[in-house]
Amino acid sequence: MAANRRQRNGNGADDIAKAIHQMVDAMQPPVAAQPRVVIAPVKVPTMEDFLRHKPTEFIGKASPDEADAWLRKCEKYSM
Repeated sequence: MAANRRQRNGNGADDIAKAIHQMVDAMQPPVAAQPRVVIAPVKVPTMEDFLRHKPTEFIGKASPDEADAWLRKCEKYSM
């Protein structure tokens, strides 16, 4: 008889746990499917792309301002 009580209590606990999980699931807001976003592939500039602009050669004999201007000009080519 004690074995029957244990079995009933075990099954009852499982039923209660299952019911609790169902109630919690019912209280959760529905999950809407997220729309898929297509991201276009980005072309990474190559050295060949850069050289097509025929950038001026940096000789190294320039003031810091001239070197900065040269770098800014090169950055425009790479975009």
